Amino acid sequence: FSVKLPIFGLHFWLPIAHVEAPTFGSIILAGILLKLGGIGLVRFYSFIDWHFIYTLLLSYFFVFIVVATVICCYQSDFKRLVAYSSVSHIMPIPLLMIASNLLSFKCVLMVMFFHGFASPVLFILVGLVYSMFSTRQILLIRGILLSSPLLSFIIILAFFYTMSAPPLKDKRLEAIIISGIGII
Repeated sequence: FSVKLPIFGLHFWLPIAHVEAPTFGSIILAGILLKLGGIGLVRFYSFIDWHFIYTLLLSYFFVFIVVATVICCYQSDFKRLVAYSSVSHIMPIPLLMIASNLLSFKCVLMVMFFHGFASPVLFILVGLVYSMFSTRQILLIRGILLSSPLLSFIIILAFFYTMSAPPLKDKRLEAIIISGIGII
């Protein structure tokens, strides 16, 4: 499940898969397929020895959350940047599973749900930028604000959405989703 989730150190295939895949392939991979590992962890929660994982891998998870975030700072390819930011946003899921209480399970489902919308939107925007500039290199697309202010505003909103900026993740929407999950 950790390879599919993705957990940093076990997902070396992910940035390569995103860079080599077409935009639609990256959208499906980020929006649906990568959530299967999280769903597997939730479904097999009672079969996994979480105390063993806590004692063995807790520091690993904390260190590699920071490492994945630092790697994002040094990316020059826009698509690879989105792939690594996706990894850094998914890394808290095992930490939440280790907490093993009702609030952490709700948070796991919320992270997977909102990440299922945010990452595909970012990959769609990467595809649009690539179609406009014929490159994904961040240094070469730096004039996007002048050529397309609306697209640059949408990109900024999408990154704010992935950072969980306050106006973009409304508490009412979270309550509706949590109540819907409780019904299921």
